[in-house]
Amino acid sequence: MSRIVLLLGLLASWGCQQKYQLQLAKQIAEETKQQYAPDKRVALFRIDSLQKGKTLVVVGETNLPNAKNSFYEKLKKAGVTTTDKIILLPAADLMGKHFGVVNASVCNIRSEPKHSAELATQALLGTSLKVWKKNGDFYLVQTPDDYFGWLDHGGLVLLTAVEHQQWLKSQLAIVNQDYVFAYEKPDNNTGKVSDLLAGNILQIVENQGKFTLAAFPDGRFGFIESARLEPLGKWLNSREANANNIIISAKEMMGRPYLWGGTSGKGMDCSGFTKMAFFLNGIQLPRDASQQVHVGELVETDTATWSNLVPGDLLYFGRHASPDKKERITHVAMYLGEGRIIHASGMVKIESLYRRDPGFVEDRVKTFIRARRIIGQEGTNGVVRLTDLPYFQLKP
Repeated sequence: MSRIVLLLGLLASWGCQQKYQLQLAKQIAEETKQQYAPDKRVALFRIDSLQKGKTLVVVGETNLPNAKNSFYEKLKKAGVTTTDKIILLPAADLMGKHFGVVNASVCNIRSEPKHSAELATQALLGTSLKVWKKNGDFYLVQTPDDYFGWLDHGGLVLLTAVEHQQWLKSQLAIVNQDYVFAYEKPDNNTGKVSDLLAGNILQIVENQGKFTLAAFPDGRFGFIESARLEPLGKWLNSREANANNIIISAKEMMGRPYLWGGTSGKGMDCSGFTKMAFFLNGIQLPRDASQQVHVGELVETDTATWSNLVPGDLLYFGRHASPDKKERITHVAMYLGEGRIIHASGMVKIESLYRRDPGFVEDRVKTFIRARRIIGQEGTNGVVRLTDLPYFQLKP
């Protein structure tokens, strides 16, 4: 009888120890996630621990080697032994093709690997992407602003690191006007190869005077009016992110339709609009309004006069923090001066923050959270110059 009691006691003790180690592993995984990947939109660390018999198995995936190493170091220090089943991306079945270049004027990047999934963001022709894994006909990609999403196989060309560098080092040009076309021949009356938008990047083959022969990432060729193209390096060097230029870019998008997840001239959401206005002037902003609100310089704002604001400042709106709810940023607009803002809401339009003006919208004042100044902050406070990114080459 005493042996049975002892055995039951040992089993109970072992069971408690297993449960404790499982809980500890989950806790360490969460701590590691908060340290290395607090925003799942821009970093991937999906880890779980499972008890299989007497073995504690850690499963999941991450694109962060340092996070994985730190996780296991913490487990070891805590005396927890596990079987490692974490997949470190990029996935092996990509066969070394860990880069991609967008192959359409605008590609739609979704929240899940299916066409019916929510539109998460977009990327323009010629944009470089990191490629992490494949699911059916979709690839998990990461845009230059580190945003994750799923892109179908028709939207990109897969490249090895060497092939990607060859693309970047080639003679690239950027489309400097909206609603341009590439034609089959150097004649506007011939068949169209593709539509093009401001910000699209192609490879130059030959300048033939009025028309330039350009190559798409997938090897297609098209003739584009030379005046509508500019060498990428020259374009980058000519960007001046001042209020006048940024507001001109913003106003050129007047009337464009609102599109949730859109960041292009074909349709844009509120943060896609501000992102594009700054991109066209050499600045990369984070993707979402709730991310953009953390970059630049805070501007103390009096909602009675709005006196501290200057043209080009970004204003953020949403839900104020309360004892039982966190602050939530849901909208962004650009300040034009004299109480006016331009933003994507239904369409890109101008409204006023002054009650005396006909374009006044009460809800904007009620939901205002804070303002940030991006202009003049280049290279600091999270404001990134395009020329500081590895994907943009300064080739004249």
